[in-house]
Amino acid sequence: MGATALVGELALRLGNEVIGACAERGVVLMPLKGVLLLARWPDLRGRRDLVDIDLLVRPRDFRTAGLVLRGLGFEQTARSSAAGTFASDAWPLSIDLHHRLYAHGLFHASTDGVFGRAELDESLFADPVARMSDEDLIAHLIGHFVKGRGTFLRDKSLDDIRWLLKQGCLRLEDAERLGAHLRELGLQRAAGYVLSHGSFRDEPVASAVLRSLRLSPVDRTSIAIARLSTDASGGSPRWWTPHLLDRSLVAGSQSFLKHADEGVRRLVRRLGEA
Repeated sequence: MGATALVGELALRLGNEVIGACAERGVVLMPLKGVLLLARWPDLRGRRDLVDIDLLVRPRDFRTAGLVLRGLGFEQTARSSAAGTFASDAWPLSIDLHHRLYAHGLFHASTDGVFGRAELDESLFADPVARMSDEDLIAHLIGHFVKGRGTFLRDKSLDDIRWLLKQGCLRLEDAERLGAHLRELGLQRAAGYVLSHGSFRDEPVASAVLRSLRLSPVDRTSIAIARLSTDASGGSPRWWTPHLLDRSLVAGSQSFLKHADEGVRRLVRRLGEA
């Protein structure tokens, strides 16, 4: 078994253990990104690598899920306004436990909304999980790429989107619905930034979704500025790029200030610990 396949197997085992332990406390988890893809599409095992597993929990259950992780030997090593990172010497993979999909109030994807659109799936893990809708899956991968300031040279989220499109996860007739969903989640600029990139030019579903976004002149200008600034910095987005691609200028300004405030607080905390 190769290293990628081994890590994937460990991720699924760890996911089963955490999901089962949370289920015993009445907490239903939603697997995200890599661990979800490996569980749902076995063909990706051995091909899709990962360094952690991401799980989403309703805000009201975040504390309980954290206590469950501590009971399994994990300790919280980092936190943000959207998630906590937990690690254990017994496992080579850390766990990112999210109560929001995005920090700093980026976009408009509420956790309750994502859970409300999900289906309870008993086939993926040893215990039932909330499986996010295909529209939310694509939307989250787009938002994660933008939020994480990924590069178009190589990024797992982009690779995942391309793979899902090739698998027929979404069809041409779904494009209008996905475009409306992305607008509703405040991801129209983020999606326009991603799907207008040359690497998606020959993908008919991506092109159809891009047309269905109905981008305004302000949306298009924001996307153009984001792309120009990214190109000017050697393909690496600036730290403020996600806020420029937020759902509106007002929302982007608010998320920008929250991000800056969190950074200052983190710096002060580090200086106090020095």
